[in-house]
Amino acid sequence: MMTAVLCKNHQNSLDSGLPSYEALQGNVAEIPCNFTMISEEGIALILWYRGNSSTPIYILDARNGLTNQPKHFPSDILGDRAFFDVDVIPSVLRIKDVTEEDGGRYRCRVDYKHDPTENICIWLDIIVPPRETIIMDKFGQHLHGLIGPYNEGYPLLLICEADGGRPPPALTWKKEGKVLKDNFTLTPQGFSRNEIVLPELRRQDLFSSLVCEASNSDIGAPLFSSVTLDLNLKPLDVKIITTNRPVSAGRQVELVCETWGARPPAEITWWKGMDRLTFVSDLLTPDNNKTVSTVTFTSEAKDNSKNITCRADNSLLKDSVVSDVHTLEVYYVPQVTVSSRNISSLNDLVEGSEITVDCNIDANPPKVDVWWLFNGSTINTNQKSDIIIANHSLTIKNVTKNHNGRLQCVAANKEGEGWSEEMSLMVNYQPVCKSLESKEYAVLAGSKIKVTCEVDAQPSDVQFRWSLNNSFGLLSLNTFTENGTTSVALFSPQSEVEYGTLLCWAKNKFGEQNYPCNFTVTPGAPPEAPKNCLLVNQTIETFIVRCSPGKDRGLSQHFQLEVYNKRNKNLQNNISASDAPFFVVHSLPPGTPFILRIYSANLRGRSPPETLQARTLDVNYKSTKKGKNTEGFRFSHILGIVLGILLVVVILFLLIFVLRKLRCVHRSHREQDIHNSRVEKDLVNSDADEESPKHDVQLLDLISTKKDFSGPPDVTHTTAKWNHTDSGDFRVDLMKDRQSPITPAETVRWRDQEIEEAHRAKTDDESSLCIISESSNSLYDLEEWRHKTFGPHLRTKVYDEENCINLETPLVNTLTEGEMSSLQSFRLGHIISTDV
Repeated sequence: MMTAVLCKNHQNSLDSGLPSYEALQGNVAEIPCNFTMISEEGIALILWYRGNSSTPIYILDARNGLTNQPKHFPSDILGDRAFFDVDVIPSVLRIKDVTEEDGGRYRCRVDYKHDPTENICIWLDIIVPPRETIIMDKFGQHLHGLIGPYNEGYPLLLICEADGGRPPPALTWKKEGKVLKDNFTLTPQGFSRNEIVLPELRRQDLFSSLVCEASNSDIGAPLFSSVTLDLNLKPLDVKIITTNRPVSAGRQVELVCETWGARPPAEITWWKGMDRLTFVSDLLTPDNNKTVSTVTFTSEAKDNSKNITCRADNSLLKDSVVSDVHTLEVYYVPQVTVSSRNISSLNDLVEGSEITVDCNIDANPPKVDVWWLFNGSTINTNQKSDIIIANHSLTIKNVTKNHNGRLQCVAANKEGEGWSEEMSLMVNYQPVCKSLESKEYAVLAGSKIKVTCEVDAQPSDVQFRWSLNNSFGLLSLNTFTENGTTSVALFSPQSEVEYGTLLCWAKNKFGEQNYPCNFTVTPGAPPEAPKNCLLVNQTIETFIVRCSPGKDRGLSQHFQLEVYNKRNKNLQNNISASDAPFFVVHSLPPGTPFILRIYSANLRGRSPPETLQARTLDVNYKSTKKGKNTEGFRFSHILGIVLGILLVVVILFLLIFVLRKLRCVHRSHREQDIHNSRVEKDLVNSDADEESPKHDVQLLDLISTKKDFSGPPDVTHTTAKWNHTDSGDFRVDLMKDRQSPITPAETVRWRDQEIEEAHRAKTDDESSLCIISESSNSLYDLEEWRHKTFGPHLRTKVYDEENCINLETPLVNTLTEGEMSSLQSFRLGHIISTDV
């Protein structure tokens, strides 16, 4: 048969020469089928055979591919115990709960679609573990657990046998994991047997375990049995059973010690070093074989590393003392001290020298965090300051006067922080100037000044010398006094050439200062102008000016405020202040603009002025809340006027259109009707100043949306300034030979110009004159106007003579109620100029 040719039949794996695999009885066996074709698409069938059988025990249909859910067909011999796993490499046939009958030769047959069939043969060994191991004495009695007691010094025979197992298991005797004997024999019945003889029982055999292990395979855990020896001995051992943990100094410690094996029970004593501990209590077990002893004491830092000994002694047996020792570990807070190197005494510390301070630490646990304090603040390594901290030492490479202070070392472990005593550093150094800034003194020729020179020095016993450096060279100065580390020089320049720089040196026993303190003496200069001037608390006739003083340039300064009336350009007020630029200006006319000039002055002159513009409030000035109500009333009032004007305009255009169509011959009568439709109101002279309130933006926007505005391109519509003059003033200003700031709006388009001009020609003596100025510089300097003729062609088309509202320039003057009420007493010659 082909099967016989492919895989020869043998009795075991050694004879077959086939690859052999083992499986433990009752476990899972894995039999690999390592076929050579890698391509999954080329495999059609995989069949498994066992022994010489020609009937497969497992079929895998892989014609659709190994990864495309191949079909599995296990035989009845295997049933659901087997599964052929093709998802691993190599593929494996797994058989669960194997028995001895499952062992033998297996053949994996792989049928390819386009290649010859491949057969792989494997041998499977089924290992049968032993059922149990039995320990017996020389009388054949089974032994287990604690056996004995046996007497010390006597021999002991123990026998171990294994029940079952294929192949026969090897038996090994072990003690405490160490092999005592590993050779065994087979009995006529086929059992494995191993005998061990302990020629003389010793102390170390007490409570020792003897283990007999049986194993017939590397894939299964060995089976074992053990016994524990109990002996009649001297005290075999003593042990401190309390866990040897560190204790904190000052805490109470409790230790427990056990001893066993002594017959009769042993006596226990405790020792700390060479001192016996007396607070001890003992407890015997019921069988009197074990003694438990407890000792208590309070630990101290000096107890660290001392031995705690528990000693057991059987008084009936000679040389029976046994003991157990624990080394006591006591944790305590670091004990810290500091010591200096490089210098014999801290009093010899000189600026520029080097000093090293060591932090000496006694601590347990020894791992500590160490930091240094200087004057109570933590310091770290700072290369710029020449401070280096390393290995619990602090080194200052270049000692300076800044290192004067208290130095302290702190160490901390898990028990707490330990602080050293403070070490005071006193650095000796030559004098230096107390202030690094050069001071400037301004003095008039012939006057005297006192110049103070202050230094720092250690020791503070210093001597001074002064010099004057000017155009004559370096001159010695002897007019000075000394008081400790302070010297005051008296200096009086007599002429301009004697001004210069005063130099001050001080010295102590460590030397004279390297750089002198210097003071510049100058003739002085005019002061700087006041800064940050503000206008506060404006009222009808007062306001306050507040500034920050500038530099006095070395001389005492005072401050001056000049108040100019902007209307008549006269000096309204002149106020002086000696302490600070703070001025209270009162008794001023209301509603008047002013120009303010603030400056400083000293003996050398005065500063450039600081200029402000100010204005007193109008007499009828109201609060914010009332102003809001008036504004709302004014808006409603003006809105009604605007709507009325628009209605009149529409009626006028309709009348004009109808009259033109009818071509009425009575032109004068039509013109009179148009004239009667206008609303004439009296205008009153209003002495408004050059800076009147701004337009009502909301009203301006409303008017702009009601009427088209096509004024000149340089006219804006955000702010407006109004100027009112009476007829007399107007004629006077008009005759002055100056350039007029009022530029008529020549780009205004006139509707029905011929009719309106004819009408204005007849009513010129009755209508008010409204002229719109587009200049941005026409409100203040009325004296600079010059004569310019104003004819009818320059007049705007007016629909509201009271407020001077026209169609082409919809600007509304936001006058106060007082101004509005005063507009009813004046008509002819009234001029309103606006800057937009």
